[in-house]
Amino acid sequence: MTEKEFLPGETVVVRGDIVSHLFLIKRGRVRLECGDESFFLSENDFFGEEGCFFGKHAAFTATVCEETLLELMDSSEAEKFFSENGDKAFSLFIKNSARANDRTEPLALLSPLHIRLIAGLLPYVVEKDGENPEYEAGIDAGTLAEQLELTEEKLADLLRFSGIFGYVSFDGGKIMTCGKEKLLSLFKEYNRERIFAGVKGENGLGMFSFLSVVNAKDNI
Repeated sequence: MTEKEFLPGETVVVRGDIVSHLFLIKRGRVRLECGDESFFLSENDFFGEEGCFFGKHAAFTATVCEETLLELMDSSEAEKFFSENGDKAFSLFIKNSARANDRTEPLALLSPLHIRLIAGLLPYVVEKDGENPEYEAGIDAGTLAEQLELTEEKLADLLRFSGIFGYVSFDGGKIMTCGKEKLLSLFKEYNRERIFAGVKGENGLGMFSFLSVVNAKDNI
């Protein structure tokens, strides 16, 4: 392993280059840029794995923001480093998985994917009150998967991951929900977020038409 000092403004990696080293930041701060996209890395972060392990072109230009000490590792040194540092290996896995799925929005409480799931369930929820997902929805997983244009396996995964938000759960193959009022409160919150996005000129207003349909339904 080799350690090297860099001064503010120095470029470590140029986008498109193939660099054979993994860079571990021992001290300092590095800016990674790709067009209008940029982010910062600091102590104990690393970059350059695409060139070190796969011989691929760098996706970002890396520029030093302040006096920075980098540790440079070749592929064998980097392999040993990750084998001895499980947390760093996991970070690399997460980062590369995110890159591989960069067109898929992460699941969150107000993400379109979670809202779409709740939208598919709402017409089949009878109970009005209830804060916890303890009522069985009036639709089976197969039918819901077909309506949402998902495979049953993907729907099952979505239901399990969505369980952390407290609106649905998946128990013994049965879809459980909380009361309708709590589900509708989520749409109101989503509605407020979309109005704010509209004021800022952002995308993502597609749920307004759905809300109009939902509010017009007698059973809702």
